[in-house]
Amino acid sequence: MNIAYLIKDTCTYGKGIFTEQNISKGELIWTYKRDINVREYDYVQSCQHLESLPSLADQQLFLDITFGKDEVLCLILDDGKYMNHAEGNMSNCITDLITGNCFAKRDIMQGEQLFEDYSTFSHPDFLYELLQKYKCEPEYYRLPVQM
Repeated sequence: MNIAYLIKDTCTYGKGIFTEQNISKGELIWTYKRDINVREYDYVQSCQHLESLPSLADQQLFLDITFGKDEVLCLILDDGKYMNHAEGNMSNCITDLITGNCFAKRDIMQGEQLFEDYSTFSHPDFLYELLQKYKCEPEYYRLPVQM
């Protein structure tokens, strides 16, 4: 994380990130560092990893805590994993889909919890196949309607 923060329990979301400083709109909050704080999984790696997990609950958790960037699933390895989901204007952070870096979407006051709208991520096409296979349907993935 590029800001001062605390990880605290929330009433609704489990653990969350709370800023210990004021953050200006556009300020860098979290830097995407491949193989340092993010592990990327292509389709084959995702399938292999899912099959190595001991239970359906573990497989569902993996799919729930990864996010899409281009044609890979990304697993956050640092405290960025505690960034919770809020839709649309309720979110105060946004990820640049090219770099993967996270920025303040608006001015954020000290003590606020940080939220991102997960539905704005660029999910790989194979994610939907895996979500269906492992019976995992987080609402923020907005699965396509079956015709």
